[in-house]
Amino acid sequence: QAVPVIMADIESVSLVVREVFVYRVTPRGSNRGYRADDWGLDKPLWTGRLKITTKGSLLTIVLQDSNSGEVFAQCPIASEQDVHIAVEAVADSSRYFVIRVISETGQHAFLGLGFAERSDSFDFNVAIQDHFKREKKEAQSATPYTPKHEFTGFKEGQTIHINIKKKDKDPSAPGLPASASAGSLLAPPAGLFKGPVPAAANPFGGPAAANPFGAPAAAAAPFNPFGAPAPAANPFAPAGRTDSGDWGDFSSAPSGNGASGAPTSWVKF
Repeated sequence: QAVPVIMADIESVSLVVREVFVYRVTPRGSNRGYRADDWGLDKPLWTGRLKITTKGSLLTIVLQDSNSGEVFAQCPIASEQDVHIAVEAVADSSRYFVIRVISETGQHAFLGLGFAERSDSFDFNVAIQDHFKREKKEAQSATPYTPKHEFTGFKEGQTIHINIKKKDKDPSAPGLPASASAGSLLAPPAGLFKGPVPAAANPFGGPAAANPFGAPAAAAAPFNPFGAPAPAANPFAPAGRTDSGDWGDFSSAPSGNGASGAPTSWVKF
């Protein structure tokens, strides 16, 4: 069965400097910081290798022998608030620092730390700052967001006022007249209806259709003594003519006096 690996239990190395110098620190004055010139820089107390390790949020500066790897001293830093106590830059150089080392029994002392190259001292500063920036970012992402002001609703009897600006109607925009109201109908255009509409004539001899506009219906067809329905009025006849023949709308040539009474010539259209 696979054992889950917790990242906080893994120790990683973030920086290794092959050569550093350790000095005995002289007491500083009450109103000024440490000065590297007071340490006797030509006579270091110890020379070896520096390594920075991280395990969870703990960062440790380890001074160890370059050949055997034996630990000379350690400077643990548990939080970002302890950085300015555990590591302090001197006032007269960017390559020298004062670090607080702690023994296995819990005793602590302050030692001077120097780098041969300015780039090494720069990497030393960056490694410490990046570790605690990363820890701070991870802590913020793990903390749930809580708004500063939470709305808890209105109290009993509390009211609010909201001002809503009415939009002015554009007089040039098309629309209904000002006098027209919702649900009303507009009057038809002038001249569309000039009078009552006559009833439509039925060419098959039946009763005239009712006039939907309210005008009186046309008069009934005259009585036919032979029993057949009287021919309907010719809807195509000119106004003022009362011809009720089947072909009364056409002009024909004069007929003769034949025995059958049939016309003697073709009809002219």
